[in-house]
Amino acid sequence: MAESKEPGESEDQAEDQEPDESEDAGQTESVDLSRFYTSALKPFYDSMRIQNAWINKMLADSAAMRMGPVLPRIVVDSPLIRMTAYTDNIRRQMADLTGFNDMVRKALEPLAAAYRPPQWHSVFASLDDVINRLYPENLRDVTPDLDDLEELLVEEGIPLMWVPGPQTARALLDAPDAAARRRILGRRWKGIVNDCEAVLEEVTHLDVQDARGFALDVVRALRAGHTSAAQALAANLLDSLLQRHFDHAARVQLTKNDFKTTGVKFKFEDYKFKVACTFAPVWYAHARYFPKNGDPIPRTFGRHPSAHGVSRTQYSRINAVYALMLVTSVVKFFDTELP
Repeated sequence: MAESKEPGESEDQAEDQEPDESEDAGQTESVDLSRFYTSALKPFYDSMRIQNAWINKMLADSAAMRMGPVLPRIVVDSPLIRMTAYTDNIRRQMADLTGFNDMVRKALEPLAAAYRPPQWHSVFASLDDVINRLYPENLRDVTPDLDDLEELLVEEGIPLMWVPGPQTARALLDAPDAAARRRILGRRWKGIVNDCEAVLEEVTHLDVQDARGFALDVVRALRAGHTSAAQALAANLLDSLLQRHFDHAARVQLTKNDFKTTGVKFKFEDYKFKVACTFAPVWYAHARYFPKNGDPIPRTFGRHPSAHGVSRTQYSRINAVYALMLVTSVVKFFDTELP
């Protein structure tokens, strides 16, 4: 007897529920997602929002501070000082976040002690180290506000980890709305394709070399004007990456997007920073789409409509660029995180 499916469940979603029984199942390296998420990260993100605002302010003033002894007026009850209360709790929760908490502590201690001018140099050195450890290269000079970053990643599904380049990333963060950001991606598509190619060329892990090669095929297809082929390959490559390197529970955790029916969004603060930033756009791209239920084909890129809603509405050069950015981010994530 055929196995029944949930009402409205697409064929591809039903297949996703089955265990991987392919010949090479279990032969490739995988990532244990459990070490990347926790329910106790809110203090970290709260403190990061405070710290981010002060980093931007301090970096903006850094040249003047380093060149002279005159310091800006310091408010004793500043967010930076109050932030020290978070550090012990954060250190326990985020011990593996590449030394973030120690860097914050080192940055705060001189400020809280006496604000003596000779200490500013070490403070800025520590802040630079924090930025380098938190953000990939394309975001280090941008140092986006966490709320702005979360809006683009979760609300609009725009990949920002490793690609696009810093100038385009800054333009996207400064744009007034989603429509303006989509126009930016449309106008700068050639530069974004170059950015993706540069990141992919740096991928070295043996277990993502095939994926890297297919992602570079997407680059070549876009440049040759084969936008539909590029989008189709990128969408299927995304699915293959998740199937190969995450177990079933992790895939469900990261791709179950029922926002249209439940109003539940990707829980950004449940994950560690790199995971949240990389996979929030993956979650967005997996919005439910059931053609047999009469769902309209979305205009923005989606994994399911790319497979089941092939049309001029879904397939476009700008969506192919979205898809390439997405698979580039995911390939680079696995390149940095696989054992």
